[in-house]
Amino acid sequence: MNSKERMWKALNFEEPDRVPIEMLINPKQIVEMNLSGGEAILDFQEHEADNFLGAAGFDWGGFFGLDATYSEAVIEEVPGQFKRLRRIYRTPVGEFTAITRHICDGLYGDPNDYHWEKRYIETPDDLRRLAEAPRERRPFNPDAYNQACRKIGNRGVPVMGLPHPLGSLVRNSNMEEAYTWFFSEPDLMEMFLERTTSQICDSLAAVRKDELEDPLIFRTYALEMLISPWLGMEQFNQWVFPWDKRVNDAIHSLGGKYFPHSHGNTGKYLERFAEMGVDILEPLEPPPYADNDLADAKRRVGDRMVLAGNIPSQAFALDSFRVESVRELVKQAIEAGAPGGGFFLRTTGGAGVGGGKTREQRLKSIQCGLAMIEAWREFGSY
Repeated sequence: MNSKERMWKALNFEEPDRVPIEMLINPKQIVEMNLSGGEAILDFQEHEADNFLGAAGFDWGGFFGLDATYSEAVIEEVPGQFKRLRRIYRTPVGEFTAITRHICDGLYGDPNDYHWEKRYIETPDDLRRLAEAPRERRPFNPDAYNQACRKIGNRGVPVMGLPHPLGSLVRNSNMEEAYTWFFSEPDLMEMFLERTTSQICDSLAAVRKDELEDPLIFRTYALEMLISPWLGMEQFNQWVFPWDKRVNDAIHSLGGKYFPHSHGNTGKYLERFAEMGVDILEPLEPPPYADNDLADAKRRVGDRMVLAGNIPSQAFALDSFRVESVRELVKQAIEAGAPGGGFFLRTTGGAGVGGGKTREQRLKSIQCGLAMIEAWREFGSY
């Protein structure tokens, strides 16, 4: 089987020739740091791994479903120590401004790793501008999507980003205030969710299924901010479930699938996620990082929801973690998740394979990645 066939077999809750394994590593850090073992993982990523790969298609707008222009400028810099950026989105309802502080340490100079000094949405007035903004259907380009599908070919399955209005609001707001708006500004929050959700659903409804060469799979990065400890089940049922279900139903009407990435304690929400229309869930972090017992998850929702992850790569760079432990972790995950299909082996940590702040940590993480591949070869066949 090629990767595409294998992945779709698992996605349809059937047993392929082997457990699909996702493995992605940043080629830049391998080349720039000459990390031993990295080239082997890159080769595996290119020729054997079973990855969901990004595809173009939808234009969701620059800022919360609105057309926007973005600019940024350095407002303070101490060479070798830090710099501060002012970031501005200019939209039809005005400017939204943020300030971020970036540490410059050479080795770990990730542009996406920074401290917020000011977020884009800080007041109910900012929220009102977004809630009251005129909204139209967002454009979809089937030719761009089909071209991406052809480029991916049999080496994986295409996945597109999907905006999650509430998750984006929380991440881009003054978090000390944003969660209180459910109680202090319920009418405004409901207006925001109604209008942004309707915009997404209307955009999805305009897609012609017969123009697509591959089914649509949509991924979000939001639910981890909308479960415990941020929101309890009562708030989840009120502010997340009904809106997400509308979007997920629209995706399913196209023959598509919804694939959220959600760190944290997702274990207690598994049935609710399945009822909400989640088709694939990752990364299923096990204790002590979160509450996901893979065998328990498989029993509870394994016939309704594809499960992916469970290898705790957060631990890969720790001094206390032994590379030899990876083999048993992979063995246990495959034994629990693989029967009947519906399981993808992958790491759970945000850094993934090759992560860490020091060269030594990154080298150890890569060795863990190689051990993961070796264990998958040993235990991953059906």
